[in-house]
Amino acid sequence: MRKARPLQAIIDPFVKSIDGELVSDLISNRNPPKNADYLFRRYNVIAELKSLQSVFLESFYCKLAELMGDWDRRGLFRVYGRVTIGSSKLPPICREEMFAQMAGPLQNHVIATANKQIRTAKSLLNMPDAKGLLWVASDGNDLQPNEVWYLLCRVLQKRTESGDPAYSSINGIAYFNPRMPAQIPGMVEPTLFWFSGTRRPSEDRELQTCLHMLKRSWWPYVMSRNRIVIRDVDGKPEDVRFPGGMLKPAFIAINYK
Repeated sequence: MRKARPLQAIIDPFVKSIDGELVSDLISNRNPPKNADYLFRRYNVIAELKSLQSVFLESFYCKLAELMGDWDRRGLFRVYGRVTIGSSKLPPICREEMFAQMAGPLQNHVIATANKQIRTAKSLLNMPDAKGLLWVASDGNDLQPNEVWYLLCRVLQKRTESGDPAYSSINGIAYFNPRMPAQIPGMVEPTLFWFSGTRRPSEDRELQTCLHMLKRSWWPYVMSRNRIVIRDVDGKPEDVRFPGGMLKPAFIAINYK
């Protein structure tokens, strides 16, 4: 079986094609601490790329079964047979506990790690005022695009006890699918989505410009390299689906409104 190329083998050439730099090329130390991946010097942005793989939330489903058993014992929520229950119908305490379980892997293994790596890169490059970008690739993970986007935004809305934003080295986020085709209902062509935003839109203008440039450059790059036609997504995360999707517990449907 042919082994898939590392994600960096796809993203590194793209970054260089738009005048971005690899942080690894800028640090002379042979054994530097773990730091971010890319520098977009023109926009004063340091970016860390994270990939969500197929085993991303594997442990969550086991924990969800335990959680539902705990709800039953506490008299909070009980299900008989296999029925579909929207998360909006769950008691608030159950809904919060479920989302907390889902967000845990993202918070601990993606966001917290990226926050530290971006902070380290800012120090190594002597760029204390640079904006940090968390660049998340959906590369075979089990969740649908709207689910991941919701959880990412949920974690980045957290604050410290003092009221300051948690994970403060991350100023913006971009979530995209570099090589895992998605679909829009009713459309034939495969879809590449790109959802992004900044924490403080009124203050992060350079970062917003950088995100716009990345999105504008990504589609033609992919189509040119792969000689395929791709439909741009002009809508919301819930408009896009991965074929097949993940297998969820049959009795839970996640609602975000």
